[in-house]
Order: sequence, then C-alpha cells, then structure tokens
Amino acid sequence: MKRRVLLAGLAAAGLVAALSGCTLANAITPPVQAALYPTLADSQASSSVVKAPSWVPENAVMIRMKENTETGDAIMQFGVPTPATIGTTCDPSIAGNTPPLDDTWWPQALDTSNILCQDGWHIVFMYGSQYFAWKP
Repeated sequence: MKRRVLLAGLAAAGLVAALSGCTLANAITPPVQAALYPTLADSQASSSVVKAPSWVPENAVMIRMKENTETGDAIMQFGVPTPATIGTTCDPSIAGNTPPLDDTWWPQALDTSNILCQDGWHIVFMYGSQYFAWKP
C-alpha cells in the first residue's frame, strides 16, 4: 500500500513538472541576460546581448546591464567623464518603483530623492560620475 502511494505521488509530481515546464525551467534558470560593455558603441552593436537605451550619453563607459528577457525588467550602471542631467521629473504614480533586479555591482542602497525618468527608465546619479538606472 505504501508503495502505491509513493508511486502515485511520484507520478503526480512528474505530471505537475511536465505541465509547468516553462515555469519550472525559469525557476531553475531565469531568463536573465547580463552584459558589460566598454563603450556605448559596443553596447549597441548587432552582436550585443543586451542593448543600452538610446538616451545613454555617447561618452558613457563601462556599461553594465542585466535584463529579464521575459518581463523587460532591467538594471544598468554606467559612468561618464562629464556628468549631466539625464531625464525629467518622474510621474508621481511611478516615482516609487524600485529596481526589479539585483546584482553584485548594484548598490545596496540608492538615494531615491532625485530620481529622474526617461523612456520608461528611472535614473539616479551618484558616486561622482556613475549613473544607476532601472526599468520596472
């Protein structure tokens, strides 16, 4: 009797796994791509895995990106030799959105008092010449 219950349980687990194939696969290996590019031109090349948005300054360097290819959620960091304001004041309804992903290069805490928005991205300037941006 115990053996039948065990076999029925294993069969049920197999059926659940088969029916939720994509979900199970995504749980094991999420559809996330990451990239590091030395320049903006490198990030926009046809061979680029994740492309930088068009608003990133031409003189941006060390562009780090991470993107969930299913949801479009993304985080990005880049530096520029001469910082300038990027974006405009965020719509209050989306200003509180937090970064959807994390990585070792992403700061543990962001000063979100000066968030600006551009083309669906939230942008924070900090650490001298570094920008951090996320797309929720």
